[in-house]
Amino acid sequence: MSQIHILDALVADQIAAGEVVERPASAAKELVENSLDSGARHIDITVGDGGLSFLAVHDDGRGMDREDILLSVKRHATSKIERLEDLMRSPTLGFRGEALAAISAVSRMQIASCQKGAAYGYRVHIDGGVSSEPQPCAMGQGTDIQVEDLFFNVPARLKSLKSPTAELGAVQNTLQHYAVGYPQVAFKLTSGGKVLWQTPGQGRIEDIVVQLFGQDVAADLLEIAWSGQGMAISGFVCPAGRHRGTRQGQSLFINRRWVTNWALRNAVEEAFRPNVPDRRYPYFCLWVEVDGAEVDPNAHPTKAEVRLDRERIIAGRLYRAVSDVLATHSQSSPLVLRSSVAETLQRAPSPAHGGQLALTWEQQETSPPEAGPILHQEYRELVPLGQWQAKYIIAQGPLGLYLIDQHAAHERVYYEEFRKKGHDILLSQPLLIPYTYTCLPGEWAKWQENRGMFAEMGFDVDEVGGTTLLVRALPQGLSSPHGDSGGIIRTVLESLADSEQHQGHPIFWTQEARYAMAACKAAVKAYRALTLEEMQTLLDMMARTEDPRGCPHGRPTTLHLSLEEVDRRFGRRG
Repeated sequence: MSQIHILDALVADQIAAGEVVERPASAAKELVENSLDSGARHIDITVGDGGLSFLAVHDDGRGMDREDILLSVKRHATSKIERLEDLMRSPTLGFRGEALAAISAVSRMQIASCQKGAAYGYRVHIDGGVSSEPQPCAMGQGTDIQVEDLFFNVPARLKSLKSPTAELGAVQNTLQHYAVGYPQVAFKLTSGGKVLWQTPGQGRIEDIVVQLFGQDVAADLLEIAWSGQGMAISGFVCPAGRHRGTRQGQSLFINRRWVTNWALRNAVEEAFRPNVPDRRYPYFCLWVEVDGAEVDPNAHPTKAEVRLDRERIIAGRLYRAVSDVLATHSQSSPLVLRSSVAETLQRAPSPAHGGQLALTWEQQETSPPEAGPILHQEYRELVPLGQWQAKYIIAQGPLGLYLIDQHAAHERVYYEEFRKKGHDILLSQPLLIPYTYTCLPGEWAKWQENRGMFAEMGFDVDEVGGTTLLVRALPQGLSSPHGDSGGIIRTVLESLADSEQHQGHPIFWTQEARYAMAACKAAVKAYRALTLEEMQTLLDMMARTEDPRGCPHGRPTTLHLSLEEVDRRFGRRG
């Protein structure tokens, strides 16, 4: 007896659906791509329970007639290609004819569509892959698709999904790429009866960035435009000084298709590398246009990845285009030296005589650390020579040359001060001028889950529309520098977004971690120009700390180069 048999068509469809539809965000992606391919100028997305119970996409595209509606939910039914050659030059986002078939196989779906000029449209119901007969319905031009009870007949997949807020965050994150990539299309995302964000569809990328990331990010956009060698690169990046702990602010498009290409993404991040700390990521939205014959869009079941014929060449050109723009808008300061050797050897005032990093204290609502006894004489004997790249202090001492990371060193000073103050740093402190912060998709989901925790920690935060928060008060030791619109709110939300344990994140279960985070926010940042007096003051502060060798996160504060080492490297014998 034969052991091999042909699978039932319904079972085969459900298995195939697993390749295309992984979660509600996957379904939203496929439906929105169909709307864009139909020429829609307005796309409304409505989500219930993160898309688990309800997901609807309405557009004003070309629409379908009765026959097309029936065919649209059949596997491998498509209007995009007819021959294999068409696959390599398809200008559309969808082409396999699997999206609606896959979604309808694992949900209860309703499709209503009407073509331009038609007196009425047609509506069809598909329950677990089984279609009803189309019925006439009154509606305007476009298509309305409603998906209910996603994965109701695939319990294993349903159990593997995350919480409704986490799934909503994934839907938001997916849709933001299309909103950025298609600024000429007006998008609106609604959840729980509340409009989370909507875009005007006027074709201005700046308007989209304001809605999704906030005014402060939009104000910093640097434009990129380059063409040659059979390709064109366009888009925007933010300066290196504006970065975050996740990649949610990054969008990459190849021939108008949003993709995940590690080689190209890494090329962009490498251009930022000299000026962005480890595990921090830049903002960018970039379009790469190449000949369609050079792109294979059929390399991934969900079309999230593509193969490129000249991937290394394109990556190199992308790196150069971003590097050139960053170089023309550099925030770094050149090395500044004293005017004479005599002045170099002259000591600057100590904190006891008024040299208190004046630039930094003016920007803090936190008092500067108090002066204490000298614990490390070697730091007391250092004399600053200048500042390199607005990040490192160059100093000389009896034992050689020193490079001091200004942020790490100042962080260590604050950390020890906060440990002395103890729980007082977490008392709520009202802000003189409240500020707003626009959450990214993953951050908004974490805010929804953990807003009670924020209140317990001393935050006073309100929702003021869409995904924007109004911050009225912060824990005293976690005050944000003036001008840092995200501040500690962004830091905590990024930490929560990276953690699967939510309240188990170290920030919330050890006091030491709270002090470290408070010190990080209070300390002077990289790319902040310091005067020689401020540099000397910081060195004197380090001489008073218990352990000046590293910041509370484990990074070294100081690199030492002895005269013998310098002589050896220059080939001298001493």
